[in-house]
Amino acid sequence: MTLDVAAGTQLRFSEYLTDLNVPESGASLIETWFPARELSQLIAKDRRVRDPAYSAHRWWARRPPALLRALLLATALPSGITEQEFWTRYASEDHHLAGLTVYDPFMGGGSTLVEAQRLGASVMGSDVDPMSVRIVQSELTPVNGRQLRAYGDQLLQHLRKELSWLYPTAPEAQPLHYFSIAEVSCPSCNETSPVYRNLVLVRDPKKIGSVVRDHALTVFCPVCWTLHHLDSPDRKVIDCCGRRSKIATGTYRAGAFHCPSCDRTSTHRELKTGVARRRIVAVEETQINGRRRLRIPNETDAANELEAARQWEIQRECLPRPEGEIRATRSDERPRSYGITSYEELFTPRQLLVLGHAFQWIRENVREGKFQRALELAISNSLATNNKLCGYATDYGRLSALFSVRGYSLPVLAVELNPLHETAGRGTVAACVERVAKSDTRQVRRHIWDLQASKPVPNTFAFERMEGSSWVGLKNAASASDNGSISKIDVAVFDPPYFDFIAYDELSEFHRAWFGELELAGEPLLPKADDPVQSFGAKLGISLSEMVKRARGNTPFAFTYHSSNPDAWKAVGLALDNAQLAVTQLWPIRSDGHMGHHSNPGNCEWDVVVVCRPKVGTIRQKSSHSVDSWVSEMKPLNVNEADARNFNFAIQMAQTRFARAL
Repeated sequence: MTLDVAAGTQLRFSEYLTDLNVPESGASLIETWFPARELSQLIAKDRRVRDPAYSAHRWWARRPPALLRALLLATALPSGITEQEFWTRYASEDHHLAGLTVYDPFMGGGSTLVEAQRLGASVMGSDVDPMSVRIVQSELTPVNGRQLRAYGDQLLQHLRKELSWLYPTAPEAQPLHYFSIAEVSCPSCNETSPVYRNLVLVRDPKKIGSVVRDHALTVFCPVCWTLHHLDSPDRKVIDCCGRRSKIATGTYRAGAFHCPSCDRTSTHRELKTGVARRRIVAVEETQINGRRRLRIPNETDAANELEAARQWEIQRECLPRPEGEIRATRSDERPRSYGITSYEELFTPRQLLVLGHAFQWIRENVREGKFQRALELAISNSLATNNKLCGYATDYGRLSALFSVRGYSLPVLAVELNPLHETAGRGTVAACVERVAKSDTRQVRRHIWDLQASKPVPNTFAFERMEGSSWVGLKNAASASDNGSISKIDVAVFDPPYFDFIAYDELSEFHRAWFGELELAGEPLLPKADDPVQSFGAKLGISLSEMVKRARGNTPFAFTYHSSNPDAWKAVGLALDNAQLAVTQLWPIRSDGHMGHHSNPGNCEWDVVVVCRPKVGTIRQKSSHSVDSWVSEMKPLNVNEADARNFNFAIQMAQTRFARAL
């Protein structure tokens, strides 16, 4: 059995290596072989593995580290490396890319650069987003965790001394979460009514990983606001205030508010729900010698809310705060459609006081720049769990952070965290400092491929702290550089923005507003409405041309891409033509597989790895890739309809551009 290099058919290494009749001198390993099926399985195993290097701060579009490690190795290694040699190097902590410079012009969350650094390479990266630069600098040069924890302890001591009154603690219990619902005025009858989807606050269905509670279900009465602690999670009604209320029924249903007085339906836009008055309906507390409990809010809670609002007005001009209006020209109209027009309006006065005091203390008391930046990153990461748009996973007892889905979702039942809590809570100040402190952890548990067992197996890597050069900065990848100022690169592995884009810059603005960095370094790489293919292809082509100017040696470029939109792949083809690049290989990789009820047959779960190099030094060759062969070779992994289209359009794009290295 033989392998047609152009076909890219995945065979066992031993079967095709003998029959392969391709000169090895010019080709990289990724142009002749790549373990796409095995790597896809390995990536799936790594999904629940938390690598401390990537945990310091959220980024929205990370490619799997396992994929990037494999791409870097296969791009840099020469053709002819055996399958055993490849997986041995993959599993080794040795610096296989020592002496090489790796470049990523769309670095985003920095995964390519971190994996390249772990392989011993010098790294260079850029992005138009200032938040990307902050995050990647932290990942590449983590601070000493022990020293950062010491600073974090001092910060918490200060915050608790100045602001513990915001979260009054009883002798036996400490507040953790404040549950609230909006009260809105009906545009038709002017009656003020609460907005709630149902009456459930918390439920204990005995799921693995959920909070264990004394009661199976806790609900509220929408008339008198009494809490009812029930022994069955399946109760359908409660009797209170002389009426029977259905637990599963609320005033917000089918995506709209239904006025209980006149039955008019209204949208969040009409009601301005995001800036409406909110009523605290319950406080969840942790107990020293007991389980979590819910109680009704008391007079002290109400008084503290009022005092927090008063203190914020007094201290507002003296403290750091989120600056700027939320642009009306955004691709996603949220959160403006909720009535929220400034970033400050995304936070309660209590949250603004804690966050403002935290940033102020860091800037006034931490003199070492690297530790100041690390602590600021920790507080920035805590923003996602300390804002008005946080919800609650009622069956698990966990706060749902903003951007748990990629957008500004407005929860009907909002939850405010006590960020100063000592022992519990997702996204407290202490927890976020600890996440940054753990970034300097050398040991990382991931998976490697066991050739004998033919399956992924756990492995603990002990990555050495690299002292090699790294540079990351703000730059528009589609802007040309003067030839004399270009640093040369040996390997370029990257993940460009997708044609069917999510505007991540609109998400990162939420964090950048606290740093006064609302401006990007240039226009993001996005298609223009009047001519999407031409506009996207032209800009991506300039970025690729920049890489051609930077390149030295003979390694190809490799990038990941996916779309079930034919125009997206036409734009990629145009970019390759503009940069005078030929496609020398394609590989399908399942890099974004969803699990359980999150799976959507309309979403692409597979990337296509596009391998390309300058046309000079290649010879045209017919491609015989096919969707059917890819689907067959990737079994038992599933390929949905969207990915079949994704594969087809990628293959069509490459047909007239396919070549092999001389």
